[in-house]
Amino acid sequence: MKKNMTFRVFLLFFYLAYLSVMIYPKSTEYPLIQSMSYFPYSDNNLLKKKDFSFNLDLYYSNIYMFNREKTVVNDFENLSTVFEFRYGLARGLNMELYLRHSYIFGGMMDRFIENFHDYFRFSDNHRPDYLRDSVHYRFNDSFFYTDKKGSFSPVILSFLGRIFESPHFSIKSRIAIGLPLSNTPGLSSGKPFLTPGLILTYKKDWFSIDFINYLSFFKEPVWLKGEDVRSFIYRSEIKLHIKRFIAGFIFRTSPFEKGDISHNAYQIYVGFKVFKSLEFIVLEDFDPFDTTPDISFNIRLNLFNKK
Repeated sequence: MKKNMTFRVFLLFFYLAYLSVMIYPKSTEYPLIQSMSYFPYSDNNLLKKKDFSFNLDLYYSNIYMFNREKTVVNDFENLSTVFEFRYGLARGLNMELYLRHSYIFGGMMDRFIENFHDYFRFSDNHRPDYLRDSVHYRFNDSFFYTDKKGSFSPVILSFLGRIFESPHFSIKSRIAIGLPLSNTPGLSSGKPFLTPGLILTYKKDWFSIDFINYLSFFKEPVWLKGEDVRSFIYRSEIKLHIKRFIAGFIFRTSPFEKGDISHNAYQIYVGFKVFKSLEFIVLEDFDPFDTTPDISFNIRLNLFNKK
């Protein structure tokens, strides 16, 4: 009995160690909410004039939730790719461009997650109600997908600028506009959005802490007409760097006013910066889990950086 318990504890730590090098939480992956506005801003450092960088974010997420009536269902895996280009327009002012593509499909992680829950006697959250590795994506009468689907999110043009700077403290602001490329129910609203943000940073030689806040305003998509939807999403993050170690907390509201889908998202993360061009972070969600992925993998790569 004691050996069996020791083995279970060892296996749990093994899984956690495995996941800790794969999960990266800079964007809360949830296509229904991201269809109205998304927040791809992973770098708040200012480039010097005429310097530029090109980065790539790859996210792989398993998303699962449904309401009691099963009129709102999110059961699929999501692969999203974000291209990020940043350029130093002037001293203390950067221009940024973000392009995101989201692709939902059946995936392959359902068996692993269900077996993991069974082995450690965690709640299965009614996962067996739906076939493994399949798509069940529905929101009332707005859309219902049972097969793979892809779409481009609005392309984002943003500007990051310095407001104030002292030896250890700085204030920066970001203003972004999302310009739609498609209108795909559940994946892209076909409407523009506007996102102002404020970044406060305290920095010493061996650590820094950022307090980041965004408020994104958007128009209700045509395919959601008649639903109770707010016209904004608020996102806040506290991010701590200690040399190569990273930790933080993310809070994001839901634009929906009723039902399980109206619950806010709460996340914490810890991680490690392996190289200047590569970071790995582990993410943990807090209850309720209705507007966050069950598990999300990300690789962030710095493809080119001219300084």
